[in-house]
Amino acid sequence: MHSTYRAAGGLFLAIMFSGLAVSAQIRVPRLVSDGMVLQREIPIRIWGFGAPGEKVTVKFDGETAGSVTDDNGKWVVELRPKKAGGPYVMDIDGINHIWIKNIMVGEVWACIGQYNMELPMGKVAAQYADLIAHAGDVPVRQFHILEHYDYKGPRENVSSGHWETADPSSVLSFSALGYLFARQIYDHFHVPVGLINATVADAPAEAWLSPGALKFFPDYANAAARYADSSFPEGKGPVDRMAPGGLLNGMIAPAATYTVRGVLWYQGEANVQRPGDYQALLTTLISDYRRWWSEGNLPFLYVQLEGHGPVKQEPEESQWAELREAQRLALDGQGVAMTVAADLNDSGDLRPKDFDELAKRLFLAAEGMAYGKSTIIYTGPLYRSMKAHGKTMHVLFDDLNTGLIVKGGGELKGFQIAGADHRFLPAKALIDGKKVYVWNDAIPHPMAVRYAWADNPAGANLYNRDILFKDGLPAPPFEGGVKAKK
Repeated sequence: MHSTYRAAGGLFLAIMFSGLAVSAQIRVPRLVSDGMVLQREIPIRIWGFGAPGEKVTVKFDGETAGSVTDDNGKWVVELRPKKAGGPYVMDIDGINHIWIKNIMVGEVWACIGQYNMELPMGKVAAQYADLIAHAGDVPVRQFHILEHYDYKGPRENVSSGHWETADPSSVLSFSALGYLFARQIYDHFHVPVGLINATVADAPAEAWLSPGALKFFPDYANAAARYADSSFPEGKGPVDRMAPGGLLNGMIAPAATYTVRGVLWYQGEANVQRPGDYQALLTTLISDYRRWWSEGNLPFLYVQLEGHGPVKQEPEESQWAELREAQRLALDGQGVAMTVAADLNDSGDLRPKDFDELAKRLFLAAEGMAYGKSTIIYTGPLYRSMKAHGKTMHVLFDDLNTGLIVKGGGELKGFQIAGADHRFLPAKALIDGKKVYVWNDAIPHPMAVRYAWADNPAGANLYNRDILFKDGLPAPPFEGGVKAKK
């Protein structure tokens, strides 16, 4: 009888310790997996999970680094900056062993936003058939984080996904803009490129904010709190799946430990009905992401909204223009750049017709903001100020490169002017050195000027000229004015 109890007790202890061993095994998130691309020339963070107090050792490219899991069971190891190269393997040791293979070191960018960042290469296959056919010639990889929202709090791991290498078949699911941007990087640096694709076609900006950032927007914070207190299953449930905070918790928070060079952001269509909020939303989001990535000057490059709908000849009030203006006004910090897209979409069908040109413009911004080429001009002429001289408004610009030009020659188009009644009329415009003179003889005392102010501002043609005396980049749409004299 005693021997039976002893045997049973021994079996119980064996099961108990076996369970403890399993529960204490170290794990890594899905992003830290076979085929990953690690960011070169910046300290690399590798992280995972296990039992509190467990020792973890990471071996990679001749370096060994250690960590201990914290009270929440998370461990983080920081590796020294590496040069581009690969493929490598990584050994991670704890109570168990993890072996990760086919790792490359190169450039890594997070691609975040809605429709035009999500749009896959397969949707533009006819336009880029030759590029797709030779996709396997260039080392570009993507980790596609599938849509997942969480209103309970930030997740520790993405819900699904894996690293995929571009070839003529797989590249069809890559973000088209992300992939074309990656090709620009490869053409200039000849290093592997990794893309972290976190996109949802119809997602508003507030869905991409953290609970902490939402505190600055009481209405959005209250909406997020209602969902957090609900009984909806994780990642499913609410009819309004785009409620504030859900996508940050579900898709960005679990990826933000991964070392990246910067963020590409293309979003705004879902916020057009509320353009007054957008400047604050975007500037808050930039600061929010820099906190999540623990990078105070994390390069953040974003695309100003494309043209939308039919081209109209007469001035109009436009929420699309108001949102573009909010995006322009968000250009108030280091490491932030905006790329114009409105001139690439005369059809007005919600998609720039030339993604390759847009990718080139984004890469110019990356050169200036992320790759240290401080002398490069990566934006069109930016509105600085204006002053009335009689019936003519003198408008001044920054970032002129070698001067202001009318793209294609001829008449300068896209300007509107208004008096004290703020009723805008089409305006004549003329370049004079670093200024543009704007007037309409029907307005003797001008007070305000708009440029490219329309849902679809096709035809606006103010550019700067680059150092080789070619067309440079387009001026972003803007609105400005002068104070009335008392």
